[in-house]
Amino acid sequence: MFKKFKNNKKQLQDYARSIIPGLSGLHGKKPEMYLPGGNWPTYYSRAKGVNVWDLEGKKYLDFTMVGVGCCVLGYSDNDINEVAKKIIGYGSLTTLNPPEEIELAETLLEIHPWAEQVKFARTGGEMMAVAVRLARAATGRDKILFCGYHGWHDWYLSTNLTSNDKLNDHLLPGLKPLGVPKALRDTMIPFKFNNDEDIKNIVKPNAKNCAAIILEPARNTLASSKFLKEIRKIATENNCVLIFDEITSAWRNDTSGIHKELGVNPDMATFGKTMANGIPISALIGKKSVMEFSTKTFISSVNWTERLGPACALAFIEKHKKLKLGEILKEKGVRIRQIWQKAAQNANLKINIQGILPLSTFEIKNNQWPLIITFFIQEMLKRGILASDRCYSNLCHEENYLKIYEDACHEIFYQISKYLREEVLEEKLEGPIKQMGFSRLT
Repeated sequence: MFKKFKNNKKQLQDYARSIIPGLSGLHGKKPEMYLPGGNWPTYYSRAKGVNVWDLEGKKYLDFTMVGVGCCVLGYSDNDINEVAKKIIGYGSLTTLNPPEEIELAETLLEIHPWAEQVKFARTGGEMMAVAVRLARAATGRDKILFCGYHGWHDWYLSTNLTSNDKLNDHLLPGLKPLGVPKALRDTMIPFKFNNDEDIKNIVKPNAKNCAAIILEPARNTLASSKFLKEIRKIATENNCVLIFDEITSAWRNDTSGIHKELGVNPDMATFGKTMANGIPISALIGKKSVMEFSTKTFISSVNWTERLGPACALAFIEKHKKLKLGEILKEKGVRIRQIWQKAAQNANLKINIQGILPLSTFEIKNNQWPLIITFFIQEMLKRGILASDRCYSNLCHEENYLKIYEDACHEIFYQISKYLREEVLEEKLEGPIKQMGFSRLT
């Protein structure tokens, strides 16, 4: 059946849904998140740099997140590929352990001297679950104070057991905690990012009863120094484990976690997919006083001991340092923002741009934003560009590609402005309006 539908995007999507619940294992890769109606390519045959080929052999430039943000060296990087091929040839999983994980642990501790021990897994969500388990084990407490998005596991989604809208400010609106044990009710306490009132009214009064305070040090913006220092102080005074989720923010501005730039050290920090340019690997670094509970509670998985992830992570970190990739990603982030800003200005559109430089997002200020961004994606696709409301800067976003993207942005922003004035933008859509965020997942 796959071969029968291979060259019909809509039929292939419908068939995939019939045998794979939800179509994709990642909500962010569902076609509804980009362009509903059957035109979005959805599946790829190969990828290189920032080029992606669909099943029909059509080539697209990727100006979205490029591998959900993890492939900052571009797809199928030659240096990472060589290491991966060598490791597969040697055997990636055996009865014994790979020595590369020792070297990778040493490397991470050299980069982050406040940390003393390291654990490895293969996905960010499971590593966040490990961090929470260790914090609870070390403190003997159950409750967690948190800010931001931290994965799909029960500990996090239990936030919505008391109210289905509690995660609305944490990038997961509309999710129901179906299947999450009701006994976890009231174990999660959310607070807002960079919000002094929430520190005063939520974090301070609850810290003494919590195992951990968890947050991303950067997402749409950097945490303020004052905010982070106050959180650090509260965690120390109340014997809370301070955990920084660096799964998205690390390896962007520098060869490290972004908390180094902010000058505040946590008790534990998590890293994920970016650390090996998309090869599955995640890491937890932390202080021995918390990390040692790994030997006192059961945390174990076969694929956490495979060799490919640590070996490719070592190659990635070495190349990242050599290239000074953080500086390159920031420079390209500036260029992308300038493209959006100038295109909006020329089209007389008001635009809001957010994010740290390598993780930039934009929004046209208009009450028809869902319609606008759907049209933008639709028209970009016609020009052979995969696009959305965000563009994570990439080593392979070379100037000739940036110029193609720039010209397309100017043309489409002008069309948006024109069609809004004429009140015909919705008529120009060739399918339904895209889903916004994680809402309406069922």
